[in-house]
Amino acid sequence: MASKCVRYLTASVLAFAVLAWAAGSAGQTTERTRTFKIGKGGTLIVQIEGVGADILVSTWEKNEIELRIDGLSDQDLKDLETREEGNVVHVELYLDRGWGKSGSARFSFTVPIEINLDLGTSGGDVTVANLIKGAVTAGTSGGDIEIGEVAGNVNAATSGGDVEIGKVTGKVELKTAGGDVKAIEVIGDAELETSGGDIEVGDIKGACTASTSGGDIKVGKVDKTLVASTAGGDITIDDVGGDARASTAGGDVIVGMVSGSATLKTAGGDIELHGATGTVEAKTAGGDIECANVTGSITAGTAGGDVYAELNPTGTGLNSLETAGGDVQIVLPADAKATIDAKIKIRRGWGGDDEDYDILSDFPAETHEKDKKLVRGHYVIGGGGATIRLETVNGNIEIRKGTRPK
Repeated sequence: MASKCVRYLTASVLAFAVLAWAAGSAGQTTERTRTFKIGKGGTLIVQIEGVGADILVSTWEKNEIELRIDGLSDQDLKDLETREEGNVVHVELYLDRGWGKSGSARFSFTVPIEINLDLGTSGGDVTVANLIKGAVTAGTSGGDIEIGEVAGNVNAATSGGDVEIGKVTGKVELKTAGGDVKAIEVIGDAELETSGGDIEVGDIKGACTASTSGGDIKVGKVDKTLVASTAGGDITIDDVGGDARASTAGGDVIVGMVSGSATLKTAGGDIELHGATGTVEAKTAGGDIECANVTGSITAGTAGGDVYAELNPTGTGLNSLETAGGDVQIVLPADAKATIDAKIKIRRGWGGDDEDYDILSDFPAETHEKDKKLVRGHYVIGGGGATIRLETVNGNIEIRKGTRPK
């Protein structure tokens, strides 16, 4: 996904540069400082190709743009083209040196606060130092992107560095194939993607999609839906105001209160959920599962740990807590309506295991059977209701009333 983004960005930059080149040599200059008039809400478009160049943007109170250029020869400056079209200022440089050649040029812009920015370079960092009241688009194929506070949408992409932004009032799209993604706060939806680093973001006043194949994901409170996935780290999320889906192949999943359904999966860690008001699915192949304050239904399974759930069952849906190598504990309200089938399979000869496994319940059993290979119990609580299935191998099952057992 990230490589596709880079190819698209590169193609767009090249196409734009070619069009500008074909337009002729108007606006060419060897001057290292230029000034452009621009009104509030105008747009600055910068396209630099074929040279390693940083872009630095700061703000002032004037309704004009000042450009200062360092690190380019007079010969290179002859290929610089600038033009003004209405309330749009274009700064374009295309050097046909071959990809990635030349190293330390810098384009420094001082701009009004109320402006839209479209910044592209093929070989350097992009930095927007101050508050911008407008949309910001930034792209580089070989550097970091750092953007301060923005009152508008932000779209930033790099294939060779980190992406870091401050508080953004608007939609955010951040992508990198070779670094970390960080954001202070997003007052809107957020799409965050990296193939080679961590994702860390504060509160999001919208929906969030976060994806990485090589790091951890940490997100603050999300007001709407959440989708988070990683192939190589932990996922830690605060409260979610809608449905939540989180999956990792190499770490723990920890999620706060979910105002909706929750689907949590890991192949190599623990799962911890602080609450949910809808359907919960929690699965791990190598850890414990702990789900508190679930109102609705739950399916939880692990092949190598304990399973714990606090459940206020609603409706007649199926609930299942299952492990192949640990204990199962469920806590129900005193006035719960549920029908429970509990089963312990006993496999002797596993490391000399001679423990006396059993089902322990605060609610009376309809039936309770026990022998050397199997313990089985059936419970009808509050006249019956939602079906709950509890199952383990060489572990205990506890059915408790009201609060978690100490």
